[in-house]
Amino acid sequence: MVTPLDEDKQDALHRFFALINLGDIAQSAAQAALFEDALLDAEDDDTEGQELLWVIREVIDWQSGFFVDWKDCQSFIGCMNQLCERLDLEIDWGSEDPEDESFLDSTSVPELMELAHRQLRVAGYTLWNWDTEGDAYGGWITRSEDDEEMTDIADTLGFSIRPGDQPY
Repeated sequence: MVTPLDEDKQDALHRFFALINLGDIAQSAAQAALFEDALLDAEDDDTEGQELLWVIREVIDWQSGFFVDWKDCQSFIGCMNQLCERLDLEIDWGSEDPEDESFLDSTSVPELMELAHRQLRVAGYTLWNWDTEGDAYGGWITRSEDDEEMTDIADTLGFSIRPGDQPY
């Protein structure tokens, strides 16, 4: 049986969805509802700390967050481009054709994450990444003005997160 989340964690999760959806109330509510459904199907240990992020990942992937294999630069670029569309921003990946195989072979997801983070910071946003404890990278974007609140939420929920300029 899944351990119910206490009120502080529930409040933190709702605030988390609001921050990563950048004020899109409808999407925040939809993801919160999907999360609640997913939590009902989760294992008991999926409600604590980092394990909670695996449930969240299923809900936000490619809508409000990214999750890519450690060497899948093409998917990282594609997902970040999609996430940045909602901000009306374009990342300059440092190549005329970021889908070019030679470019993709010459870079890494951590390098691309650092590049995206720097450009997003200039525009007033923060790219976050979480410790997947494996060979993948995951994260989301929030407004830079919400950095302190995001770290407080991470503390409340037991998440290990860092800004995108410090990939795990």
